Amino acid sequence: MWSSSDRTASISDMTDEQKNADVLVRELIRLQEKRYNVCVSDFLNEGQQAYAAKELEQQGCRCHMFFGGFENAERRVLAVYPEYIIPQNDDFGITELHIRYRKNAEISHRDILGALMGLGIRREKIGDIVVQSGRATFFIKTELAQYVSSQLEKVGREGVEFSEIGADLTAAAPKLLTRGVTASSLRLDVLVGECANLSRSKAQAAVRGGLVYVNSLPVDKCDVKLSSGDKISVRGSGKFIVEFDGELSKKGKYKITISKYL
Repeated sequence: MWSSSDRTASISDMTDEQKNADVLVRELIRLQEKRYNVCVSDFLNEGQQAYAAKELEQQGCRCHMFFGGFENAERRVLAVYPEYIIPQNDDFGITELHIRYRKNAEISHRDILGALMGLGIRREKIGDIVVQSGRATFFIKTELAQYVSSQLEKVGREGVEFSEIGADLTAAAPKLLTRGVTASSLRLDVLVGECANLSRSKAQAAVRGGLVYVNSLPVDKCDVKLSSGDKISVRGSGKFIVEFDGELSKKGKYKITISKYL
């Protein structure tokens, strides 16, 4: 955890996304302390969530939760609440909407997002969108649900109608390709090399060049030690999960399981 002096020294180096996350967290904490109730943000992407989680730790806020409407959601809202409240689904201000259309219609995630934003809805008010043949489910801030239900009639040129049944949300679980490797160290540069199939020098160049993210946060130090379950993103190579239990091979190397997002 940063000290206050570390924080002051580094504030000028913070990205806009990090500054916005810091402001958001402080405002939610302030509102929660004022209202004695659950206070919720708009939808956050994975990077914003990571920065917010770091600021929550810095502020010593333990009563918080990220939620996107279903288990595998990527875009989630942040709720901050008093310690005597256990938030329920309705407290997050998220509504799940379903639409249906012709099964052979070529409708994509981008098409639905464009149609919603075409209604004047900002991106941060829209959560995950799950598209399947002939149907889709999307999550939106509750205050906009009735407006969307009354106004969304087309996605592109395709007519749509609202339905009680939407896409299968279990299909939104990430698809992974898993393999086992051995590594001499748990250093970031070593594991980046294993994940992205790069030489040690190229892996180090990627880290130092700002091309590597760990748990959605940029990391530019090669000697950072990773923990089991950490997610590594390497620009141009993909996103990976590294898992290990400390078991060593006969040659004294760490046994690592690498899962790549497909």
